[in-house]
Amino acid sequence: MTTEQINNLLQRYEQGSTTEAEEQSLRQLAAQGLLSGEWNDYFAALDGAVDVPEGLEDRLSRRIDAMQARDQLRYGQWWHSVVGVAASLAILMTVGLYVHNQHQTQAILDEDTYTDPQEAYNQTEQVLTKLSLQLNKGDDGMQALEFMTQKLNKKNKTL
Repeated sequence: MTTEQINNLLQRYEQGSTTEAEEQSLRQLAAQGLLSGEWNDYFAALDGAVDVPEGLEDRLSRRIDAMQARDQLRYGQWWHSVVGVAASLAILMTVGLYVHNQHQTQAILDEDTYTDPQEAYNQTEQVLTKLSLQLNKGDDGMQALEFMTQKLNKKNKTL
């Protein structure tokens, strides 16, 4: 194998795109001392690594599943906290708006209060006059309706 091929294989190894057979050939090259110093040491350390105990994969899988379940539980607790805070804010805003509106209503009521009785009487008289005029307009319409009803009743009696 040429130096260029070895360097290409090492680049692919760093990128994680080598096959197991290519990695095995890199280990053999390192055992023969054909790689650069740091790569020889790297593969020698991999070969001298501790053997994986039996059942480790199952224990790790169970541990990961337990951690995911715990994270989901934390997410649920977090969500409940967020909903609680949002509800509290909604209640506070509602109470704040109620108090604000009460103050505005009181200000309007205070504004419409007259200190001079004559002025209050004049204003009341104007409002009642407007009301009377509007009621009279409605009464005029009723009189016309009654007149037409009488005419129709007379006509129906003659038929």
